[in-house]
Amino acid sequence: MAAAQDPLDQLRAAVTKMLNDQDQDAPIGSTVFLTIPQDKEADFEKLAKVLTTATRKLPGCVEFGFHRDIPFEPDPAAAQQVKHLIYEDWDSVRHFQKQWDSKHLIDFQKSVLPMLIGGPGLNFHGGFEGPQQAPVLRTGQKHCWDAKGDPIMPCRGTGQDGEVRAGVPSPEPRFTPNDDGTVTDNLTGLIWMENANIFGDVSQTEALQIASKLSNGNYGLSDGSQAGDWRLPNVNEFQSLLDLDNLSGAALPPAHPFMNATPANYWSSSSVAAAPPLGWYCALAVGPPVFDLKLNSMRMWPVRGSSLRVAKTGQNACFDPMGTVIPCAGTGQDGELQKGVAWPDPRFTENKDGTVTDNLTGLVWLQNAGYFDALSWEDALKACNSLASPNSGLSDGSKAGAWRLPNLFELRSLMDYSKHSPALPDGHPFQNVRNSLYWSSTTVASAPNLARFVFVGIGPSVWDHKSVQMNVWPVRNK
Repeated sequence: MAAAQDPLDQLRAAVTKMLNDQDQDAPIGSTVFLTIPQDKEADFEKLAKVLTTATRKLPGCVEFGFHRDIPFEPDPAAAQQVKHLIYEDWDSVRHFQKQWDSKHLIDFQKSVLPMLIGGPGLNFHGGFEGPQQAPVLRTGQKHCWDAKGDPIMPCRGTGQDGEVRAGVPSPEPRFTPNDDGTVTDNLTGLIWMENANIFGDVSQTEALQIASKLSNGNYGLSDGSQAGDWRLPNVNEFQSLLDLDNLSGAALPPAHPFMNATPANYWSSSSVAAAPPLGWYCALAVGPPVFDLKLNSMRMWPVRGSSLRVAKTGQNACFDPMGTVIPCAGTGQDGELQKGVAWPDPRFTENKDGTVTDNLTGLVWLQNAGYFDALSWEDALKACNSLASPNSGLSDGSKAGAWRLPNLFELRSLMDYSKHSPALPDGHPFQNVRNSLYWSSTTVASAPNLARFVFVGIGPSVWDHKSVQMNVWPVRNK
């Protein structure tokens, strides 16, 4: 009589058959509940951390993590048991199959199975596809300065970015070096090359081509990646790396693990809709993107993976270096790949109370973007902080202190990089938007008499003296 098949082999064979029957390009996710004795929890957590680190390195991994179950009703019968949830999401079945067949997952399964109380509660589902929400990330600014650039301590009551610190905070540690030439950003899930300057200065077209051909075994990579896994980051992906509290050096989070990350200029894969011979780049000395001719040379910093935290830019067309529209296939441009969280439909909700909710970020904006006259930076902060219903067309019940001058990332979150004059999504419900300059609450930390603004007509972020008068567009949380 044939020997009974090992339970793990049975499980793996069943899952493999299921995966082979799926559309290989469709997204997929899974959850698994594992119940273990309490005295085995420390051993389990060590194994789970090894699994998590190895899995997040793989191409196509959108999300992977594990958490301890928090029971809402005590169960005396399970007092000596602990339940953990492992959850994951992949951009395609094809990429998930590489995880399913990986040595690190099989080793984990073999080590954990003997610990289990009962079998694993394994479930599969369609991966995250379509509209989600992408809350704005924090800028990293933690300090405040007056119009002359003198420090304000404490920040309390200023309404500046350094006081409010709106947005999703960074985890600790922010980055994980993968010991294979790559670094995982634990805030966004994106995987970056560890060496930020291995290719020298290149045009945007050259940068796109080099990134698309990158693979394991080249340029210090031993990550198992294949040609086509890597890309030039779009303008939003690049912004997600930045920390705007830097007094000098590259505008990156403190103690980052990257090599050769100096305050230089780096290409993105995004074009300037108003003038497509121009491409967006990140000036790493100061942070957020501006633009230059695509024919000019600067550095490149490839990325791979997907993120549930970084929104799409809106770009959906591709251009040659002279600005002529071209077919997107094979270009590696932002318009082809369209990486990021999809925008919900509708993108905005008009609340009939003088406000508009951005359904992508969850932020609430003053519907009248031209209510205030142009103001200096300090006056703009005060005007926003004192805004309240029933003033400025508001009937939302908001009180003074609820509104604020948006930080730079909040203001930039409104931008649609396929549009210009203004660079806002089609069908937006805002009134009196000026194709001009709008203040943010974010100071240039390395030159604190300057503050950052966004040119809403096109989308770039630059800076000017805080005494200069610009437009004001208040924001608040829900």
